Amino acid sequence: MALMASLGALCAAGVFCFFAMACGHRVFRFCQLEVSSDTEHLLLCVALGVIAFETAFFFLEPARTLRIGILLLLAIVVAVGILELRQVRPRLARIVRNVATGLRQEKLLLLAIFLVLLFEGFAAMAPLTGSDALHYHFTAPLLVLRGGWHPDFFLAHSFLTGQGHLLILAGLALGSEKLSLALLFLGGALSAAAAACLARKWMSRARSLVAALTFLLTPVVFWQITSAGAPDLWMSFFAAMGVLAIARCGEDRRTGLTVFAGIFAGALAGAKYTGCIVAASLALAYFWETRSFRRLALFFCAAFTSGIWPYARNFVWTGDPVFPFLLHPYARVEINSYALSGILADTGATGARNAWRFLNFPFFANVDHAHLGFWQFFGPLCLVFAPLLLLTVRNTPLWRAVLIVWAGTSLGIGATSGMTRFLLPILPIALAAVFAGAAALREMEWRFARHIAKVSIGLFLLMGAAGLLLYSRAAVAAAAGLTSREDYLLQRAPDYAKAEFVNGVLDGKGSTERVLVFFRHVYYLRVPFAYGDPVASWPVDPQRLNTPEAWKSFLRGQGIRWVVRAPDYPPAIAAPLRQLEGAGDFVPIAQGEVSSFEGMRIFGVRKTTPIVVLQVKD
Repeated sequence: MALMASLGALCAAGVFCFFAMACGHRVFRFCQLEVSSDTEHLLLCVALGVIAFETAFFFLEPARTLRIGILLLLAIVVAVGILELRQVRPRLARIVRNVATGLRQEKLLLLAIFLVLLFEGFAAMAPLTGSDALHYHFTAPLLVLRGGWHPDFFLAHSFLTGQGHLLILAGLALGSEKLSLALLFLGGALSAAAAACLARKWMSRARSLVAALTFLLTPVVFWQITSAGAPDLWMSFFAAMGVLAIARCGEDRRTGLTVFAGIFAGALAGAKYTGCIVAASLALAYFWETRSFRRLALFFCAAFTSGIWPYARNFVWTGDPVFPFLLHPYARVEINSYALSGILADTGATGARNAWRFLNFPFFANVDHAHLGFWQFFGPLCLVFAPLLLLTVRNTPLWRAVLIVWAGTSLGIGATSGMTRFLLPILPIALAAVFAGAAALREMEWRFARHIAKVSIGLFLLMGAAGLLLYSRAAVAAAAGLTSREDYLLQRAPDYAKAEFVNGVLDGKGSTERVLVFFRHVYYLRVPFAYGDPVASWPVDPQRLNTPEAWKSFLRGQGIRWVVRAPDYPPAIAAPLRQLEGAGDFVPIAQGEVSSFEGMRIFGVRKTTPIVVLQVKD
C-alpha cells in the first residue's frame, strides 16, 4: 500500500507538471512568444503555469470550502491543458526524438539522472521528518485546513510562509501529505532541468547533463529534495528561468517577455523574505540589459502582481508586511522583544559578520561550524572552478545576467542573513557558470588542469551518491513499505513520541479548548494546541507573563485547558509555571516517559524524557 501510494503521488505530481506546462504554453501563445529551444520553452511554460496556479490558489485560501475550491481550480487547469495539448505535442515529440537519437554518453547520463531522481523521489515520499517542516512549513497549512484562514501568533514562523507553501496546502487539501511532498520534489527535479538548460548555452549536451547530475547529488540539494519538506527548490527553478528570460530582454523588446521576467522575480520575492534579494538582483540584471526605466516599471508591476500576496496578508493581519521585522509603534501587534530576538537568531540575522565570511558567499565557501549539516554543504566545485570563469566570461546578455544575479544575491544574503543555505536559489546558475569554465579547458592546452577537473567532478559525484544512499536509505524503505510509518517516525521524527503521548491522552475529549506545548515539532499533534516556547511564540512574552496571576489570566483568555511539561518548562518562563504547579493550579492527569533525540538528530543520540500532561484548575 505504501509503495503504491508513493508511486501514485509522484505520478500525480508529474501530471500536475504537464498541465501547468500546458497552461503556461497557452499564455505564451497568447503573447505571441516563442523560444527556439524546446526544452527552454517548455520549462518557461511550466514556471509560468505553476506561478499562475499559486496566485489563483492564494485567493481561494480564505474560503471556507477550500477543498472544493482546489478541485475547481485543478479542473480549470486540466481543461486548459487538454485544449492546449495539440500545441504542446510537437515540442515534446522533438525532445523525445532528440533523446532517442542522442549519443550513447548522453543516454547514460540521462539514465543516471533518472535513477537518482527515482531514488530521491521515493525518499521524498517517506513520512515527514524535516525539523522546520514539522514546526511550520507543513504545520501552518494544516492549521489553515483545520481552523480556517487567520493569523496564528503562537506559531510566529507561520508568517514566514510564502507562495510556495500553497503547493503544500494544495496537497493537504486533497487529503495527501505524500502529494504535498511530491510537489516539493517536483521543484527539485525542475531545478536540475533548468541547470542543464542554462549550462547547455555554453557547452555540449553531455556536459550540461553532468551539471544537472552534480546539482542533484549536492548534499544541500538532496537534503532539500528528500527530507526537508520545504519549498525552497522552487526558488532555484524560478531564478534560473528568470535569468534565461532576462538574457533575451535586451534584444527582444516585446512587452510579454518583460512581464514574464517580472513574474519570475515576483515569484521569488513571494516565496520567502530572502527571495526579495534574488528578485532585486534579477531587477538589476534586467535594468542593465534594457537601460529603460519605463520597461523597468513594467517589470516591477509584473513582479508585484505575482509576489505581493504574502506581504499583503501579513499587512492585513499585523500592519507589518514582513512581520515581525518592521513592527512599529502603530502596528496592530504589540512588540515581543524576546520572540523577535529568537526569530532573528533563527534566520541568521544576528550572526557575526566579517569581511572574510562576507567574501566567501559568492563561492558558496562559508561554513557555519556551530550548525554543521547537509543544510549548508554545497560542495567545493563552485569554489574550485571559480577561477576558470576567466576563461569563459564574455560580454553577452546571458553572462551579464548570470554574474549580476549570482554576485548580487550572494553578497546580499551574506550581508543580511549570513546563512549559506539561503544561497540555494542561485546554485543552478552558479553551477552552470563554473561548469562552463571547466568545459573551456577542452579548448586549452592545459591537459593536467583538464584531468584535475574531471577527477574533481568524478569524486564529487561518487561522494554525493554515497552520501545520498547513506542519508536516504531509511526513507526509501519507509516509502516502499519495508518499514512501517509508525516505526519510521518513532526513529526519525523529532518529538513524534511526545506528540503521540499527548494525542493519546487528549484525543477524543471533544473539547475546543487547547493544550499548551513547548516542544518545537507540532505537526503530528491531532488535538487543538498552542505552541508556547517564547523564542518563537509571539503571545508568550516573558516580560508580561512573569507572575502566576498573569499566567492564569493568559490561559483563561486563550482557551488553554492543558499544559504539557516535557521534561521542563522553557527557562525564560519556568518560574511562574512551577509556582502554579506547586500551588495545585496545574493538576497532573497523565505522565510517562518517551524516547527523544539529544542534540542534533543527525548524530542519532537518544534519551528517555519524562512527560506530564497537566490540567489547568478551574
